[in-house]
This record gives sequence, structure tokens and C-alpha cells, in this order.
Amino acid sequence: MIEEKQEKAELWQYIEKHRAQIEKSLREHLPLAPPKIETRFNEAVEYALFSGGKRLRPVLTLLGAELFGGKPELMMPAAVAGEFIHTSSLIFDDLPCMDNAPERRGKTSLHEKFGEGLAVLVAIGFLNASYGLIFVNHANLPERAMLAHAELVECIGASGMLGGQSVDLALAKGAGEISNYENESVRNLKTSALMRLSLRVGAILAGASHLDLVTLSRFAELLGDAYQLSDDLIDLEEDSAIFGDEQKTFAINEGRQTASLQLQKTVEEAKRILMENFQSSEARSCLLQLTDYLAERKA
Repeated sequence: MIEEKQEKAELWQYIEKHRAQIEKSLREHLPLAPPKIETRFNEAVEYALFSGGKRLRPVLTLLGAELFGGKPELMMPAAVAGEFIHTSSLIFDDLPCMDNAPERRGKTSLHEKFGEGLAVLVAIGFLNASYGLIFVNHANLPERAMLAHAELVECIGASGMLGGQSVDLALAKGAGEISNYENESVRNLKTSALMRLSLRVGAILAGASHLDLVTLSRFAELLGDAYQLSDDLIDLEEDSAIFGDEQKTFAINEGRQTASLQLQKTVEEAKRILMENFQSSEARSCLLQLTDYLAERKA
């Protein structure tokens, strides 16, 4: 039990070690409008970004880099890019034309506080700012930087965030046949794409091989599935009330026990991939602990 607590402490010590620099880098690269045209845009940017998020995706970028000997301080701008994309996805997800969510993380959602039009502009601002951040500190490694940039474009595109949002929209609206979305990896395109991006961008910039990146992608997909299954279990009662007999999540469809077993199976497979393919290191240990955390979290 003592050993288990020490292992978990290692993950949170790593996060705390880098949290201040992550927050500093987020502020340094904020997509702010110049004073002469600022209308409330900058206020909305800060409101959206500094709302109590765990910064999971920047941490994944740093860990992905450290798996291959990368230095966290050089990866901060790339880590910020992932958080900007994640923030934009949350803004889009909450819009009236999507989930129409009045709150996010216990606070009034951006479009409710600042208006739908400004919320859309802020989301685009975060996306636009993310592209150039990949090249900061890596302009002297153009091949790696371009590969990481392509990774970012793919994540945002139809096979990633946009495609995942369209699935969410179809499920929310009850449009057409939904059986194609019952598989977690299909229904979970957005979450898995963002986790894959976060890990792979750090790994790419640190010089990971193609084979290593393929393996890391498989781990990221399982991590995304675990995150979604965990969310489904946390929200099971609320989702049941919303969806009723439409059975739109794995947990609703199969029940809590089956979903919990599936979550544990997904976590064990993700950990197996890490253990069998990457050498023992602080980064690998933290990723193993993070995988367990997703299975155990209650909120």
C-alpha cells in the first residue's frame, strides 16, 4: 500500500513540478487582440483558458517528449498548442448549435457569458494560435516541426476533432442510424485525437521513430477510450435521464458492471503496451499512473 501511494505521488509531483511553467507559457502565448480593436475578446480568452482545467494534455506532451529524451522546457510552446486546441473544442462543444451547455466546470459557459458570436471568434483564435507554436524552439529541426504540424492539422480535421464533434452532434440530435457510433473508438474520435496529438507532438519533436509513434498512437487511443468510459460511468445517472431508452453511451447500453469491466480491460491493455514497448523511466511510470487515475477518478 505504501509503495502504491509513492507511485501515485510521483505522477502528482511531476504535474506540480511543471504546472507553474505550463501556466506561464499559456499566458505568454495567449491569442490576444491589440488594444485598439479589443472589444471584450481578450477578457473572453482569459475566461475560457483559465477556468480550472487539469492541464492533462500539456502534461501528456511533456511526457511524450521525455519518453524519447526530450527536454520539457523546450516543449512548452507545443504543449500550449494542445491545450489551445482542447479549449477551442470545449467552446465549440458548448455552443447552442451543439450541446447548448449553460455551464462548463461549474462556471457559466463562454457563449452564455460573452455571447455566441464572440465565443466562436475566441475558439477560432485559439485554433489559429496553435499552428505556429509547433515551430517555437524547433525551427532548426524543420523535418520534425513539419511532421508535428501535420499531426496538429490532422487532429483538428475531419478524422479527429471535427469528425468527433459531428458524431456528438448526430447523437445529440438523434439523427439517422446511431449503431455505427456505439463503438467507443468511433464515438470517441475527439477525445482520442486530442490525446494522440498531445503525446505524439512531444514524441515527434523529441525524435521518436515511426514505429514508436505507431505504438504511442495505439496507447493514446486506448487512453482516450478509458477517459470516455470513465466519463460515462461518472455521468451514468444523468445520461440515463437525458437519453432514456435511446442507449447512447456504452455504460447506459451495457450497465455499470459491464462498463466497469470494459474500462479495466482497456486500462490493462494500455498499460501492457507501455510496459512492453518503452523502457523504464519517470515518463513511462507517470503515464502508467495516469492510466490508472483515469480508471479510478470520480469527477
